[in-house]
Amino acid sequence: MEATVAGRPVDLGAPKQRKLVALLVSRLGQPVPVDVMLEALWAGSPPPSAMTSLQSYVANLRRALEPGRAPRTPTRVLHTNDRGYLLDAHVVEVDVHLFERRAKAGWQAWNRGDPQEALSEFEAALALWRGEAYTEVSHSVHVAAEVARLGELRLSAVEGRCAALLAVGAHEVAVAELEAFMQAHPLREYGCELLSLALYRAGRQADALAVLRTNQRRLGDELGIDPRPALQHLEREILSHAPALDWRPPPAAPAAPRRPPAAARVPTPRPRPVSETDEEIFVGREEALRHLASVCAEAARGRGQVVTVSGEPGVGKTALLRRFAQRGTTAPVLWGACPGHVPTPPLWPWQQVLATAGTHLPRRPVPAPVAEVLDGQTPGPLDGADADAATLRRFEAIVHYLTGASHARPLVIVLDHLHRADPGSLRLLAHLAESVRTSRLLVAVAYRSDEAAAMAETSAALARAEMTQVELPGLTTGEIRALANAMLRREVGGATAEELRYRSGGNPFYLRELIKVGDGEEGRGRASAVPAPARGVVLGRVAQVGPVAAELLSVASVAGRAFAVDVVAEAASLEIEAALKAVDALEAAGLIGEDPQRLGWYSFTHALTAEVLYQSIGRLRRAHLLRRIRAAAVPPRTAT
Repeated sequence: MEATVAGRPVDLGAPKQRKLVALLVSRLGQPVPVDVMLEALWAGSPPPSAMTSLQSYVANLRRALEPGRAPRTPTRVLHTNDRGYLLDAHVVEVDVHLFERRAKAGWQAWNRGDPQEALSEFEAALALWRGEAYTEVSHSVHVAAEVARLGELRLSAVEGRCAALLAVGAHEVAVAELEAFMQAHPLREYGCELLSLALYRAGRQADALAVLRTNQRRLGDELGIDPRPALQHLEREILSHAPALDWRPPPAAPAAPRRPPAAARVPTPRPRPVSETDEEIFVGREEALRHLASVCAEAARGRGQVVTVSGEPGVGKTALLRRFAQRGTTAPVLWGACPGHVPTPPLWPWQQVLATAGTHLPRRPVPAPVAEVLDGQTPGPLDGADADAATLRRFEAIVHYLTGASHARPLVIVLDHLHRADPGSLRLLAHLAESVRTSRLLVAVAYRSDEAAAMAETSAALARAEMTQVELPGLTTGEIRALANAMLRREVGGATAEELRYRSGGNPFYLRELIKVGDGEEGRGRASAVPAPARGVVLGRVAQVGPVAAELLSVASVAGRAFAVDVVAEAASLEIEAALKAVDALEAAGLIGEDPQRLGWYSFTHALTAEVLYQSIGRLRRAHLLRRIRAAAVPPRTAT
């Protein structure tokens, strides 16, 4: 951390005083509350003299940052207001902002087809970095999000610089840079794509393929996902020595195409604001956010609330709760989640909640049962009534700890992916719900609507606590258009938005993947291929309903988005009773919906599901099934 005044370096003082500067800079132009400062400077345990010391640090900094200010005259740099202290953004410049401007200029130059200018801007941006961001206070929860944001922007700028190096023909330099980059960040798919291309152009085809295949194994083993389509396409091009991979010098005076003409094939990400990724773009959900804000206000007034957020996979439950946590409440948010890719110990989401509570309540004594949960301890082997009594004592201690803490300040507890929770976590939630009404707690839980049956007992307990429900539908056409505009950084037409809605049913996950692969171009909404991530999710959901229901749904995809169950059952050679049972399972899974006007007719919830299943059937079998469907729909006439 360095500071200059009128071109000369100034002494920022003792370590805690330097921490204070870092904290103020991280929120330039915004007031930093005094309690946040005390917590950050003294690691959550400020001594009785902390306030006096803080005021002394502020006075010292004012003298250092405004050495020529006359006594008893207003400050221009470090202000005090009723919410805390702030650095004036109009008179203070920080290199973070310069970095962001140069990185953005780099992507703009890249987008207009000028790789040499892009390289210059990216290198100027990266030259501003020395070490990590805000190291003085990086441990503070109040700065962690800003540190993560800047770290992501830095990685993006490194990738942009390497793409520009490839475009100007510096393949060997790019290889050296990217090999070190991918060692440090092995899951960066765009970096992997760049490294593979750089190796290929450097005459190392085998190494290029090895990078792609190592990445494929890592994604499968660690995340359970497939590489994005661009990586799969690049592998095929390397194997076939596609001429498009060969480098050609860029023209001396680049025109203004959307993609740079250099290099005949440099993987180019679509331009976006440097401060926001596609997954962070949030549109719509105003009504749901208003409801969450309303129940949160009720809880803050002493009438605790329970709210459930449900919907199909990918509809945006987690995104909604994160948006609310970031912008919809000033209360501390205690977040617990239930992962699906690894087994978790008992009470795992509550362990996360209690750990976060400890950072916000450093002076509150932690009862022994709560400490045991935080340490991951479970009770010893007990039987019958003893085991039940031990569980009840633990639950009572946790409930008392959280509700008691909420009396001092309102708290928000979020339990995400609750349908994956262990039985003990569900029972603890039900136990807490009984005491919520007399607390200042807002308990918000999210779960998949197709998994609601597994939570029937918990849902009944929450209903007794007078919970409110938020069922998330798909995005509207207007919201879809806003999402596409934000992702593509240009206007898309209403017809494209309608086409995207038809295919996705407004599901944000499917939408993002379709927009990425189809690029939102007019008239291509339906024609573009189904992205691999969306295809994987669809097939995964279908596999969960069982082989009979999956087969019925596959045959139905040949019939079209809407189908008559008796026709499809006959084409699939299924007895009608078995078909009706399969239809019930498919409807419960949210894959189809019943037509309210025509008895026995159903339709796919998402046209995308029908597309994926249709494409997974061979051409010859599709033709055979189509003949059977036609025959079943129009039975032969009998002579009279």
